[in-house]
Amino acid sequence: MRIVTLTSSSNPLLKRIRSLHERQARHKAGLFLIEGEKVLLEAFCKDIEIEAVVMDSAYFERGFPEIFDDNLLELNVVDSSLFKTLSTTTSPCNVVAIAKTKTSRSTSELLESLDQHQPLTVVLCENLQDPGNLGTIIRSSLAFGANALILSKGSVDLYNPKVVRAAMGALFDLPISSGENIGDILASLKKAGFEVIALNPEAKQSFVDIEYGPKVAIVLGNEGNGLTAEADARTTKEAHIEISPQVESLNVAVAASVVLFHINKSKRTIATG
Repeated sequence: MRIVTLTSSSNPLLKRIRSLHERQARHKAGLFLIEGEKVLLEAFCKDIEIEAVVMDSAYFERGFPEIFDDNLLELNVVDSSLFKTLSTTTSPCNVVAIAKTKTSRSTSELLESLDQHQPLTVVLCENLQDPGNLGTIIRSSLAFGANALILSKGSVDLYNPKVVRAAMGALFDLPISSGENIGDILASLKKAGFEVIALNPEAKQSFVDIEYGPKVAIVLGNEGNGLTAEADARTTKEAHIEISPQVESLNVAVAASVVLFHINKSKRTIATG
């Protein structure tokens, strides 16, 4: 592996990294940032295509895992003061990488790629805005057996650096589709035979009282406004999570985790002819 020391803040590679802090630049280039050793090691293991890696000189001098040597032909090193301009985190992350985004798939393409011989759970996020929430939902979806996640148009960018960090590598494993209108997404889900269940604190039925069929889509709304009228009108059922009256509501990522854990533990079977 070749070691390259960069000293100028106007270096083209460093300027490119800083540009990827912005959503528009990420979309235009088809690239995103990976920040921190742990997520980068996950990317190596999942064969994510890495374009370049820049490391804090202090971290470089302490030593780094051999897997870097196995996966990189070149490693760029900068001093700590310059490295701070590359990272979007307030705490040191030591290493930043440029990675290529996965090819985008439509909802129908995503659903067709799933194994239809097992019970399927899909998470649909409509107009979700907080990147930390999305990253946590991605991580919980993978942890609790969800098969895919769909992100509607108008939501936070899937490759927002905070989403990538919060997902902790789950972003590289979970099948995800993003960018379609909510109406088109719901039409694709129903055409594929999914029961569409919205989480709504005003719903009469508790999520624990629902008998989940072989194909279930759980719909999560915007953190402040919930689901749009269009989404609410086109769901099959609504369900709430029973909580203490001392608490007004649950964080959307926590709510998703609770429901996905329950569905994963419920007895679901595929109907056979």
